[in-house]
Amino acid sequence: MNLIFLRKHSESLMKEKDLSGEQIKDLIRIIAFFWLLTKIWSYRTWITERTYPVIPWMDFLNSVPGFFHLFLFGFSLLALLVLLCFKMKRGVMIALFCNELMSCALDTVRDQPWEYMYMCFLLIFIINFKKTKPVLFLSHLFLVSIYLFSGLHKFTRDFLSVVWLNMFLIKFLGLSMEVILKYKLFFAGLFIPMIEVGAAVLLLASKVKQKISYLLISMHLSILIILGPFGLKYNSVIWPWNLAMIFILVVVYSRPVEVLTKTIVFRNFYWLVLWFVMPVFSFFGRWYQYFSFNLYSGKGTRVYVCVSKDEKNLQPYFEKNDSLCKGQAGINLQDWALEEIKSAPIPETENYKKIAEYLKQKYGKDQVKVIFYNP
Repeated sequence: MNLIFLRKHSESLMKEKDLSGEQIKDLIRIIAFFWLLTKIWSYRTWITERTYPVIPWMDFLNSVPGFFHLFLFGFSLLALLVLLCFKMKRGVMIALFCNELMSCALDTVRDQPWEYMYMCFLLIFIINFKKTKPVLFLSHLFLVSIYLFSGLHKFTRDFLSVVWLNMFLIKFLGLSMEVILKYKLFFAGLFIPMIEVGAAVLLLASKVKQKISYLLISMHLSILIILGPFGLKYNSVIWPWNLAMIFILVVVYSRPVEVLTKTIVFRNFYWLVLWFVMPVFSFFGRWYQYFSFNLYSGKGTRVYVCVSKDEKNLQPYFEKNDSLCKGQAGINLQDWALEEIKSAPIPETENYKKIAEYLKQKYGKDQVKVIFYNP
């Protein structure tokens, strides 16, 4: 009788392990596919043949030739294809991670939130290769962190004014200010960060995580409708990212997630520091905004560039209705980046200063004026 019980228990464990293994394979393939798609779509972000400034992490990296940027880009595409189409190899993952780290070091604009997210997932796979439970649990914790801090950053009047009012109510829905004021719709935008934060807390504490994931999937579908090709057609590089989030949520929460224990916290304390402690410093300007998933919050400084109208290579990015430059041509740095390289500028003041210095050096101090402003 005991032998039969042990055999059935052993078969049950093997079946559970196989299912978890399939989950991880699906997760890796999803990430590889959408990472590949995003990099191809934003290919100018990864090369130097462009007008938008290339600003490395450290000044001495300015001497790295353009063909090396191109080589790193090509290698990343090849490695992602291998992960997508063939049996997963730890060596390929390590090579891809090192490749991405070098590529990002050569240009700060590559430090995108989706790049950071995919690299974190990749590092989880590398450290816990062939260990199913830690991978799935850490993926779950990472998702909690993403939605928690994304929501917390939106509890501001900046989000209500820039994103909720101007982008959603006026541009997407086409509502007039009269209607918005009459029905008091301005503060209704606070429901969005409340949903994100609430969902993050419930993912962490609730036993019905799969049902909570459906709410988040609906949110990503809504984002695609609003910003996608049938909506505002804005920031196209995040379209595949939102699709990736939908599939990641489906895979991670397709089966019950392990309960958080002291042992798990102790073993993975460095992930908890990276995902739950460091992002707190972003509220005080002491940690990277994109590494804290400060997305579409409306917060932060913007950059406007005034240049000579004779600069032909910059003409495609001139603003039509410019009111700041007084005779010179005006360029909104955010719009320039999204149009040419399909990636948003990194919202860090130090990075903006380096871009301003680069532009003045390239086009002449008398020909360029850089304006920092808060919308």
